[in-house]
Amino acid sequence: MKPSRSALAIAAVFVLSRSAAVKAQEAQDTTRLEELVVTPTRLPTPPDGVVSSVTTISGDDLRARGVRFVLDALREVPGAAVVQVGSFGGVTSLFLRGGESDYVKVLIDGVPANQAGGAFNWANLTTDNVDRIEVLRGPGSVIYGSDAVSGVVQIFTRRGQGGFGFEGGAEAGTFGTLSGQGSVLGGTSRLNYSADAGRFSTDGTYPFNNDYGNTSLSASVHGLPDVRTGASLSVRYNDSRYHFPTDFAGALADSNQASAEEMLTIAADVGRRVGKRLDLRFTAGGSRTASQFDDGPDSPGDTLGFGFASQRNSRSERGSLDLRLNAVLGDALTITAGTQVERENERQSGETTSNSGGISTLPDTPFDRGRTTLGYYTQALVDLASGLALNLNARLDDNSAFGSFLTYRAGVAYRLPSGTRIRGSLGRSFKAPTFCEQFCDAPFVVGDSTLRPERSTSWEAGVEQALAGGQVSVWATYFDQRFRDMVVYDGSGVPGEPTYRNGAAARARGLETGLTTSLGGNATASASYTYLSTEATDDAGMPSPSFAAGQRLIRRPRHSAEVVVRARLLDRASVGGSVVYMGARDDVDFVQFPAQLVELPPYATVNLAAEVEVIRSQPGRPGLSGVVKVENLFNERYDQVVGFAGRERGVFGGVKFRF
Repeated sequence: MKPSRSALAIAAVFVLSRSAAVKAQEAQDTTRLEELVVTPTRLPTPPDGVVSSVTTISGDDLRARGVRFVLDALREVPGAAVVQVGSFGGVTSLFLRGGESDYVKVLIDGVPANQAGGAFNWANLTTDNVDRIEVLRGPGSVIYGSDAVSGVVQIFTRRGQGGFGFEGGAEAGTFGTLSGQGSVLGGTSRLNYSADAGRFSTDGTYPFNNDYGNTSLSASVHGLPDVRTGASLSVRYNDSRYHFPTDFAGALADSNQASAEEMLTIAADVGRRVGKRLDLRFTAGGSRTASQFDDGPDSPGDTLGFGFASQRNSRSERGSLDLRLNAVLGDALTITAGTQVERENERQSGETTSNSGGISTLPDTPFDRGRTTLGYYTQALVDLASGLALNLNARLDDNSAFGSFLTYRAGVAYRLPSGTRIRGSLGRSFKAPTFCEQFCDAPFVVGDSTLRPERSTSWEAGVEQALAGGQVSVWATYFDQRFRDMVVYDGSGVPGEPTYRNGAAARARGLETGLTTSLGGNATASASYTYLSTEATDDAGMPSPSFAAGQRLIRRPRHSAEVVVRARLLDRASVGGSVVYMGARDDVDFVQFPAQLVELPPYATVNLAAEVEVIRSQPGRPGLSGVVKVENLFNERYDQVVGFAGRERGVFGGVKFRF
């Protein structure tokens, strides 16, 4: 990292903000809570009544700042570490509050998008047609079941309103990048809709075999058949293909290796008000992720060694039905009771071609398994006029593969007349074993059907203070998470015995703090800092370079910070910028033998974006704007993973239109 450059960028962004004209619209920042949040309780809740840590990210703000992928938006969330392997499209993981990368539940309009067991590749999810992103930090299993150990990320699709509208844009820039997007939005008081299509393509950052293409389609419709009934339907589809020339250590080694992924989510919700105080809701949804890996011979003469050609296919499916009753008992108490059934399936197949005295192609051991979970939950929300808010939850999940698991959460918040809000919460969460950990049957990977879920107990305490008549808000949260029954790989047994077992444990604790402010009423800024301490407390007698007792958890920095600013200038221009700092963190160097633990140096990246209205949109006349953005302004050189360099400076420009 070059501190002077980062400081200069921050100062420049603030100067731009201060010079904004008076006639401006106020922008939202990535750490300011919206008027209502849904993810912490599944009910629209005022932010001052929420007992958990939540960040809401505005989709409009992201598009205005040129943020194309959700992974880049998450970099600006306190306590989040986003790690991408290589160029655009490289496998991307999210570590939230020091938890494992499969400890975050991912929801799209309420539908789980993770694979069974928690894994999710963030590389391909775009901000197209996103209304907002809500990030719940801390345990969420009591609301959402398995996988929500250290947090929940939920993406909401936009709703149309106010007649018919059409908007879109196109950009081009560094790395041979081209992108385009178009959407229609509209509606009446009884029906609203949105539909969007986007395409992103790039040559990538490597000199060959690094093309990446991403197509996204999404739509939503919301209707009110009568005054007591509401219904909605949303669909999101993503199709991507990523070519990568690197081997496991980041060396350029392959001219035709590629992977592809298709993801589809469908969400339906129907609500019916029964009387004055009862609300009955039924939701149904499903997701499917199909992945493919293909690596043929690099040339007709490439027929040497074991596995010189291979191909893999996998498909993960999740479907759920949920029925719940919300009872408003007076002005201060809301009770929720519900039940859920979820079905998970996973299929895998493939083949490997080798030359061991003769060329032969052998199929991999096929895999096709499923499991069903029944969930029962209840919630009590108390919000008193005195300023006291209480949140009590309990949930029981009964899974056909690993049995029953009980989770809970209790929290309290108190609002003082001085603008101070104090809160605290305690909760328990869990993550189901992956299908492979339970059911795989291959020579070196054998599942264990008796595995227990990984579990955690977490608590946090926080304080928020409003200053300057609400123009400034400062906050701080301390959290402590303990992970137990973590699954580790054990290859020391005799062939045929299970290679996975419970027994590992870890701890993650730290401090998140930050502020949001309005700069002169026409610009906003937010800043946050996270201190994180992680440790593997028990390696189950199976230490490895990536997990050993007394060692820090890899790829999670001790220090991280973010600054985000947006402002309106001269009534026709807007500017925005961010600085993201990632402190030193441990990783494993697999080039060395045996593999060694190394420390990656800290780095900071600066991103800037600007938009200028050339023609202002008016009734009956389309509007046109020019846009420009710069990623990694100072061309910082860094590795997110050992051997895999982060992207160099990128400059992109284009147009936006609105009708």
